[in-house]
Formats: sequence, C-alpha cells, structure tokens
Amino acid sequence: MTTPPVIAPDPLAACPPLLRWLLERAAPDDDALALLDPRQPLETLQGTWSAKGLHTSVIRLIAGVLPARESIWWAWVSARYATQVVGGKAATAAVHTALAAVEQWIVRPDDDARRSAWEAGNAAGLDTPIGMVAAAVFLNGTTVAPPNVPPVPPPPGAALPLVSGAILMAAAANSEPDQVDATMAAFAAQGLEIVKRLGGWDAALQLAHDTHQRLAQDYAQATALAARGR
Repeated sequence: MTTPPVIAPDPLAACPPLLRWLLERAAPDDDALALLDPRQPLETLQGTWSAKGLHTSVIRLIAGVLPARESIWWAWVSARYATQVVGGKAATAAVHTALAAVEQWIVRPDDDARRSAWEAGNAAGLDTPIGMVAAAVFLNGTTVAPPNVPPVPPPPGAALPLVSGAILMAAAANSEPDQVDATMAAFAAQGLEIVKRLGGWDAALQLAHDTHQRLAQDYAQATALAARGR
C-alpha cells in the first residue's frame, strides 16, 4: 500500500492578502517564517527578524516594498560600499565604469542610460554586485529587446531578486568574515530609512502592490498583443 504524501501546512495561510503577497514576493528564510505572527504589523515583524540577526530576510522584505529607482539606489550604494570598506574587494576599472553607468541611470532613468548600464554591468561581470544591479536596471525598462525590434516587456518583479541578491552579495564579499553580519545589518538599516521616507511599512507595501498590479496588467496586454501579431 502506498503511503499518501504528507502535505505541509501553509505558513502564510492566516496572513492578510497584502502581507501574503509581500512574503511570497520576498521569499524570507524558513527561520524567519517560523517567527511570523500575521496579527502583528510589518514593523514588528521586521524588528523581530532584525533582533534575531535574520538580516537576509529583512533585506529581502525591504526590497519587496521599495519602488524600482529607490531599490536600485540602495543596491548601488551597497555595491559601491563593498569596494571601499576594509576587507572589501577593490573595484576594477570595469566595476568603476559600471558603478558610474548605474549612477547615471539613477540620476536620469531614460532608455539610453538603462542600456548603457546593462552593457557596463556585463563588462564588469553579472556575478558581481554591481553587475547584478545593472541587470536590475535593465529589467526596469519597457523592453528587454534591442531598440530596433518590437518591444518585449520584462515580467513584473523580475528585478526584485537581483536587488536583494546584489546587496547580500556585496555584504558577503568582505574578506573578513566577522564584518559580514554587521555589514548586512547596516545595509538593512539604510533600506529601512527609505521605507520611512515612503511613509512607513503600510504605505510602502500598498504602493508596491498597486504598482505591481498596474505593471502586471500592462505586461498581460503587451504579451497578448505580441502573441496576436505573430
């Protein structure tokens, strides 16, 4: 007789819809989810995770509510810091160029700056923090296709894991292991300052969700038009 598979309980079952959407989007670690109390506000949840040293999950949570430009600025600052701090890996010429190219997009987020950042990030290496940030920049445009062909929009949220991944990689790149945890905590604190400027967790979450819904509708319309045009 075959034993039926055991279905694990859904840890997000009791979450309000917006909180569930964020946690599915942020993909926190199991240790963080074990501390989840859906009745608590997000600020309390983040504070609990921070107090337990679960900085990876905190950074992913923050990235899940930040607008594109703010999140990329945060990741860019982290990538730049990783090249300057004691124990960090000195920037190559290609990394310096990519840092400057991403900064140009942050200042002027047009298509030329976006494509320039992508080219510079590729040259620096997509396995570097700034390379990941440059990839996130590229995925925050209206198309991932060359400029002379019909647009191919990126899926909504595609850049999110690149932002949090770049920040975590920037912290982990330090050659002094005892500095990694403190660096992650510092990066998280900087992200929290952006959340505060957006009006706090609830306001940032609502904005993130509404923006995602709008982008998802645009993406569905664009892909449907592309399919009909084949």
